[in-house]
Amino acid sequence: MQVSTSALHPATLKLLDRMTGPPPSHSRFVGAPIDLAELDALALGDLWTAAHMVLHGAGQPSPSLAEATARAVFNRGREVGIAFRGAACRDYLDFTTRPAEAVPVLSAFGALSFPWREARFALARCIELTFDGLGPAAARFLAATEWRAMPHLAVAMGRLARCEAQVLEKLAADLAGSPLLVDELHGLAELEVPAIIAVAVARYPETFEIAPETEELRYALSDDPGYAATAEKGLRQAAERMRRIHDAELPYAADKAFTREEAEVLGRLAGVALDRDEAWLPPVLDALFRQVSLAPTAAKTVPSQSLAIALGHAVEASPTPEAVATLRAVLRETRHAGVKKKLQRNLRGAERGLADRPEIALRLPPDQPVSKQQLKTLTRSLEAGLATGMALKYDEWRMRLAELAQAKTLAASLVWRIQDAAGDGVSIMPGMERGRLTLRDLAGALVEAAPDSVVMLWHPVDATAAERDAWRERVTALRIKQPFKQVFREHYALPAEDSAQTATAIFAGHVIAVMPFLGLCKREGWKLDYQCMTRRFGLWTAEFDLADRIYPGRGGNTTTGKLRLRASGGSRMASPVRLGDLPAATLSEILRTVDLLVSVSGYALEGEDAPQREARLWRMAEEPLGATADMRKQALERALHDLDGMEDLQFDARHLRLGPYAIHLATGRVTRDGDPVTIDPPPRSNLVAVPWLPYDEALLETICYTAIEIARRIKAPLRSA
Repeated sequence: MQVSTSALHPATLKLLDRMTGPPPSHSRFVGAPIDLAELDALALGDLWTAAHMVLHGAGQPSPSLAEATARAVFNRGREVGIAFRGAACRDYLDFTTRPAEAVPVLSAFGALSFPWREARFALARCIELTFDGLGPAAARFLAATEWRAMPHLAVAMGRLARCEAQVLEKLAADLAGSPLLVDELHGLAELEVPAIIAVAVARYPETFEIAPETEELRYALSDDPGYAATAEKGLRQAAERMRRIHDAELPYAADKAFTREEAEVLGRLAGVALDRDEAWLPPVLDALFRQVSLAPTAAKTVPSQSLAIALGHAVEASPTPEAVATLRAVLRETRHAGVKKKLQRNLRGAERGLADRPEIALRLPPDQPVSKQQLKTLTRSLEAGLATGMALKYDEWRMRLAELAQAKTLAASLVWRIQDAAGDGVSIMPGMERGRLTLRDLAGALVEAAPDSVVMLWHPVDATAAERDAWRERVTALRIKQPFKQVFREHYALPAEDSAQTATAIFAGHVIAVMPFLGLCKREGWKLDYQCMTRRFGLWTAEFDLADRIYPGRGGNTTTGKLRLRASGGSRMASPVRLGDLPAATLSEILRTVDLLVSVSGYALEGEDAPQREARLWRMAEEPLGATADMRKQALERALHDLDGMEDLQFDARHLRLGPYAIHLATGRVTRDGDPVTIDPPPRSNLVAVPWLPYDEALLETICYTAIEIARRIKAPLRSA
């Protein structure tokens, strides 16, 4: 088989010649060093088929030069991903068809699953699906394979090969026992090829180590109104089937209400509807989820474990307030211990995930009591909105937060920025005075907001130093305890030379412990992707490089690399963005969370004995304070200033000092005249007055109460004298 070479870059042609051309005259000739750093995903796609032919036996034995080139192409593909032009995709489809043609008697779910996986890989990354040559390649592929291996992809292949009706007819016969799956396949026939492939991507996730495109394609699928209509039809049909089972119109049998294939379909349909936040979904999902998780009898079985679990995963992936409430209700009602255990994990993930959809999370029920957990979720959502640039119209903000009985106290503890249509803004704190909403600025003066104004949370990075200090003084004077750090929040700015770049090395070179690092990443919403961690922040995706390939359960240490930002979509093919092009608050929040990952996991390095660890912590104590410790210092200055015994309280570059004692503001370590000492903070019950602190943080409280105990010890000898 020949690889297409038309319109290729000269460097790509040179590498193709190394893999497909005549072998060198000497067996040990390896040629010039291979540097693929400049090759993008499309160039690698042009080389992909040739690399597979070299390493997977497509004819002649592979000489060492060809092998080295092919392996270099594979390694580069793992780093940056693959994209196929139409001709390159056709070549790869032809290559993957050959094993199926050679062994047509093998099971579709055995050896022949390899061609389907590879075909799905290629079509998901093809940027020219209208290329004429794909039709014959798809027809050849269909003729050699069993379509039940990946029926969704078979529909896409049928569209390309212009035999879609034949494919649908055969699949309908083969899958007659799963009517909802057949309905979905017929629904796919109404969509464009990219949307059909997106369903296949969601249904058959990849298992090999190439940068995935699934995130980008999932959003394309959610944006397709045709598939959204399919989702509504399928979920309503499923809810009606469950109604008939619970009303005894259909016989009940444990785990027989839906086939496994139908459960997968319905989970996918629910995921799309949740991602779109469809208005029709809440009552349909509530009826379906509750009834599929509870037997119509007193039995502890369920009509379908697979569907109950699939719906739990869908809610966790794209939570809405109504869906999370339904999940809580299901957990209260279901009697199946195994299902309950799995759904409890889904609920925890859904509550965390709802914070990443702040506009949706703010949809509190106006006429129902709000639980502490719902308020906690709302608080997380508001904090997440600092990074995503959440903005509400003024009337919407009033109704959802500032004047809503369940949320007005929360709203009144935060600083907001009101911006008019001309772009002019003022920072305010809301309040209720004589039953009427009032807005007051830094000076306490009343502010009137225009009806067309927008409201967003105030972020310290967008304010001047004077404004930041003034808000901190005002929050202190009013003794307001904010639900999360806002006015005392760490804020970050890049060096000027990094603003024009797409990556920064300000967090590179830190040695971190892998296990606590991965645990913290999971808690903070980062995902492991080969040798980097990724996290989506609204329209942008952050990628934090690591020196080694890590995985859950691995111990030891690794070293941090650069931080990169890409545009929406989350895939490695998404365009890099200049760091300076991000909103200042978004960039600050991204840098803040990376600083947290580095600082916390850097404190817990493994493999150190006690003397080494002690020496390293003392070296760290001599370094300048980070942003978090600096905010801690400002909070402590305000909290301790007027307390009894704090007349001699002083702060230097890194310490809180009282007499001969010093408390390090980053670690909480206490010394007396330079020697380490142990000070046990007093129980709160022993304090005459519990000091006010502007936000919750364990180390902040420890330092504060340690300082109070030191002041008591200093004062006690004076009294006895």
